[in-house]
Amino acid sequence: MCGRFANTFDATALTALFQTAIPLSNSRPLPAYNITPGTPVPVILAGDNTRKAEYMHWGIASPVPATNISGGKAASRGLLINARAETMTEKPTFKQAALGRRCVVLASGWYEWKAPKKPYYISRTDGAPMAFAGLYWGGELSSTVIITTAADAGLADIHHRAPLQIPVDGMGHPAFNTGHNAIDAWLDPSQSAEQINRMTAPSSAAPLTWHPVSPDVGRNTENHEGLIEAYDAAAHDPQPSLF
Repeated sequence: MCGRFANTFDATALTALFQTAIPLSNSRPLPAYNITPGTPVPVILAGDNTRKAEYMHWGIASPVPATNISGGKAASRGLLINARAETMTEKPTFKQAALGRRCVVLASGWYEWKAPKKPYYISRTDGAPMAFAGLYWGGELSSTVIITTAADAGLADIHHRAPLQIPVDGMGHPAFNTGHNAIDAWLDPSQSAEQINRMTAPSSAAPLTWHPVSPDVGRNTENHEGLIEAYDAAAHDPQPSLF
């Protein structure tokens, strides 16, 4: 799943890379090191013959109690924040968005907790921005969810699910190697269900790296660069040695 992520890039850098103006005004400006469900996140979606970017709230209201949800992951506050790639074109909650309202959520990496409660920060080895595949809903309160897929080998040791990445450079997934930009292909609302399923099929993503981070990331009020830095639990253990 993806229940917490970071975006360490400012709007100017993202605008240059993704070739669309990322709004500078937001209730939680970039960089943001601890993005939590329910908060605004920068997304890119298809505009009129171009891309457009805006902030959307991460999560939609869960249609059923969290304990009964199938096909997505609910946050503790009753928000549905993830959609499973394997079932999103079938589940009533996600089907229409999956077929015609796709977006990318901009990030630098995400946090995952390995049992019992050990957080890790996961990012690209080259430090480049990520484009998480997402779905969106318009209206008075525009909202988005992040699509997840099976984690690659190695990463699955931390958690069996991971955000689905859309190749920023158009490479890295056979479904996108068609001469068209991968992000534009993903955003295109005219794509068939068959092509959408091909784009969400498991495939090797950009090389990733991960390391343990401070448990402070579990607190919604924490938002600083130290959250993504490597953390040595033993060095922070307040218990004195018995020897």
